[in-house]
Amino acid sequence: MAQMLWLLWCVSWLLLNSAWAGDTDGGFVWKVHKQGQPVSYLIGTVHLGKQGAVLPPAYARIVATQKTLLVESNEDDWSGAQGQRLQRQMAALIVGDAPLKHSIGMDRVKRINAAFRRNGSSLMLQADDDMAPWMAWMAMATDYNMPGYSMNTGIDVLLLQAAKSRKRKIVALETLEPLYLFKRIPTARLLRAIDADLDYAQIAQQEQVQMLQQYHSGNSKALVAKILDADDAVKHYPKQDRQFWKQWLFGDLLQQRNVAWMPKIEAHLQAEPTLVAVGTAHLFGGSGLIVLLRERGYTVTPYRI
Repeated sequence: MAQMLWLLWCVSWLLLNSAWAGDTDGGFVWKVHKQGQPVSYLIGTVHLGKQGAVLPPAYARIVATQKTLLVESNEDDWSGAQGQRLQRQMAALIVGDAPLKHSIGMDRVKRINAAFRRNGSSLMLQADDDMAPWMAWMAMATDYNMPGYSMNTGIDVLLLQAAKSRKRKIVALETLEPLYLFKRIPTARLLRAIDADLDYAQIAQQEQVQMLQQYHSGNSKALVAKILDADDAVKHYPKQDRQFWKQWLFGDLLQQRNVAWMPKIEAHLQAEPTLVAVGTAHLFGGSGLIVLLRERGYTVTPYRI
């Protein structure tokens, strides 16, 4: 369940301007402060790490200074009474009109499951499940596992573990909200995207390894340049769909979520020292969290560690 909730690692290509142009080489850790409020931090994360990886000591020190950790999603929200309610709501959302073997076809089911097995993922589609096509694609698109790497050692997961060990408060910025963005994708575009993503999978993994190397070497300028390239991000999709995916990936999935998160982020920044740890892509761009916080009067500066 938790693996399906980690969403695409993208960044907004909209509203590019000088307000953030100098931030791309500022690193992945940012200090956030406003007069009369406690010092807080932003950390851009990655959802994948080498097997056996541990949290960098500097990140652990920041966790120790903060009272609350804000993350995109928290697996603990899916347990207990709240979790049962969320699971019922999710089940109603993801039900399809026909079994996957009919809605996306047996060939796609087999190819997706083969990709899961190659990546060492525990996910597996069931051909007879009445699952909506968009959910099948979401499961595939948000499975970052690959040989030698694991989502269990991504920076976001390691930060969660560190916060739990120190008994810090952990708050999710969202639960089911992103699912509605996936739900409204037209099925015909989804089917073409599944085929394109499966065909591109090997190259995509090579690019992912390169981006992880850039992250862990602190090369934010190169990494942000890559993920800001909208044309590059959609180049493997059919030409007829590329403009749609630009808007959906970089407008709806990223920009819209950043704006939606701001009231909760501000409330916690005002109340207590808070570490906001979200996918690196969410920090940068004209509607990234760095700019959105500055527009609200916060001083946001690189934290050199």
